[in-house]
Amino acid sequence: MTTARQLPLSRLGHLVPPLLESQPLVALVALTDDLQWAAKAAWDIARIAARDGRRVALVDLNLERPVLHEIVGIPPTEGIVDALERGASLNEAAREVMGVFFIPAGSQTARASEMYAHPRWPKLRAGFGSEGALLLVFISLSGLSQLSSAADGALVLAPEGVDPDFSLGVGGGRDIPLFGIVRDRWLPSATHRTSPTGVPMTVAGEPPKRRRFRAALVALVIAGLAVGGWALLARARESVDTKGHALTAPTAPPPPPPSTALVRDTLGWTVQLAAYASMDKALAHADRLAADAGVPALVTPVLQGENGPVWYRVVAGSYATRPEAAEARGDLWHRGVVSEGIGDLLLAPYSYHAPAGTSLDSLRRRGLPAVRWSNGVVLLGAFEAPDQAAYTQAALKRAGVRANLLPRMGTP
Repeated sequence: MTTARQLPLSRLGHLVPPLLESQPLVALVALTDDLQWAAKAAWDIARIAARDGRRVALVDLNLERPVLHEIVGIPPTEGIVDALERGASLNEAAREVMGVFFIPAGSQTARASEMYAHPRWPKLRAGFGSEGALLLVFISLSGLSQLSSAADGALVLAPEGVDPDFSLGVGGGRDIPLFGIVRDRWLPSATHRTSPTGVPMTVAGEPPKRRRFRAALVALVIAGLAVGGWALLARARESVDTKGHALTAPTAPPPPPPSTALVRDTLGWTVQLAAYASMDKALAHADRLAADAGVPALVTPVLQGENGPVWYRVVAGSYATRPEAAEARGDLWHRGVVSEGIGDLLLAPYSYHAPAGTSLDSLRRRGLPAVRWSNGVVLLGAFEAPDQAAYTQAALKRAGVRANLLPRMGTP
């Protein structure tokens, strides 16, 4: 029987760091048909590992079905396959997302087994080890069995857990420690609350990490040159264009200073907890927060580029100041509503206010992410600036719904 530690999503912030603190190469093994869930869990683990300044790289080696780039809304680009198969540089493919070096899978390949068995993996592991950095590979069980460098350990990503007789079974005489099973909850009990699995997509409010990341980048460049002839470089943090659309990822920009046009009692600060490609999943997350945790939440559609996909941010609460929002986030951590380290502070004061008496269900049936706020008003979204609400404004117009874009207010 397996004695692997059970790691529920709601406790990853406490349980994961000690497991990974001295390991250079750890496999994140997706053992589920729900790859979206596994990918979100992988992003949670990577960000938690990097939150105290450790240099962390996350590589998508699930070559049969790459999915990590979809979770953060990055279009397919050159990646690890291009570097190993034809010697392409990773300078343009590797980028920083949420304080983590992310390397996508890259081009499709019919020679996945050769990618796993490439001789550069042992060199890359040695480079990360010499720098005290961490390389996380998101990989299938079959891919792990073919990896040319034995991982220092593995975390299995399985929302419902695994069978008692489960074994990594990688073969080749290699004994890879199984650090734990990442799952939805402690036990598969319908009465136990499940913590939402959305991946937070913001990087706001973390200037110390940004400074540490610059130094980390230099060290990893040296390590990359030493072990394989190609450096791990990352672009600058994901940015947002002047219209509020994310250029490369559904991440929120660093919070702008409060606008002088907003009055003092505007409840503009909020905590961004997740972003989903599906409006229904985002609304379900928001509804759970309100029902189970007593925290009102909003869902904000954000269009990625002019013709890109739409991601739906889930933001919790509405606060007058940034410290108040930070205190509320700490309470969410303390109560186990979300894992510690999850959630970013965002100044997004504008919401669409639906007319009094508007049916919430009718708005949702028309494809509008409406929620009923704590004061009974129906609101749509939380926007950083009016221009960011253009997508929602067009959706309201198509649905024939009149709503006013106003700042959320406290006492008039």
